[in-house]
Amino acid sequence: GAVVSAPLLPAGELVAVLSVVQAAQREWSESDIELVRRVAEIVWPTFEKARADRSVEDALREMNRRKDEFLAMLSHELRNPLAPISSAVQILRNRSSTGSELHWARTVIERQTRHLVRLVDDLLDVSRMVRGHIVLQTHAIDLADVVRHGIETSRPLIRSRRHRLHVQLSPETVRVQGDLTRLAQVIANLLNNSAKYTEEGGDIWISAGIENHRAVIHVRDSGSGIAADLLPHIFDLFTQAERTLDRSLGGLGIGLTLVKLLVELHGGSIEARSA
Repeated sequence: GAVVSAPLLPAGELVAVLSVVQAAQREWSESDIELVRRVAEIVWPTFEKARADRSVEDALREMNRRKDEFLAMLSHELRNPLAPISSAVQILRNRSSTGSELHWARTVIERQTRHLVRLVDDLLDVSRMVRGHIVLQTHAIDLADVVRHGIETSRPLIRSRRHRLHVQLSPETVRVQGDLTRLAQVIANLLNNSAKYTEEGGDIWISAGIENHRAVIHVRDSGSGIAADLLPHIFDLFTQAERTLDRSLGGLGIGLTLVKLLVELHGGSIEARSA
């Protein structure tokens, strides 16, 4: 048989070869070879487009799968507080309920309502930030105050899981331009994430100071770590680590997405590392 091949060399790199095969023996003329070369040049953009379309289609399919999982988790998380609230309401309606039972019912309703409000607030925050509708109230603030406010929010969860929290702040006052409430939300979400994914009785470290003329905050924990294939995606929307409906750690898994959006709104950056 006879074969003539034309290499596809976009940007000088060999990515494919177009070959024409004929069963019978023959000599390929210069015009034959030039024709194959020109066909290769014409075919390549179409091939590239088809390959790109497949990549986009695969990415959209994966995003759609993750979105469906997220919606299932959302339904689960929103339904969870309703059962204890319903039980508490029944106790409040029961005229024979004792004082301690009424106190328990009010406490349950308050706690579960706060939980629902946090879930809805997270959803609204992500929606507003993705659409660019968040306006920061920025002014000169002390970085130590940001850390303290964030710790104050996360302290109940850290205590409930019996973690040891180690705090190291710069001895100097570090002032940054930022929104105190939103930056404290960043700290709280990072600490909550560490608390949820660290076995009870573990350690969490947080430090804040100046490195290379930039304000830098580190949060570290003694948890099980993050899988290498998940690490590049932990700040993406709808991404969670090994979480199922019957093994929920609470929340919607969008805390780290909020963190990334808020940090970038402040002109900062965030990265995760895990050994």
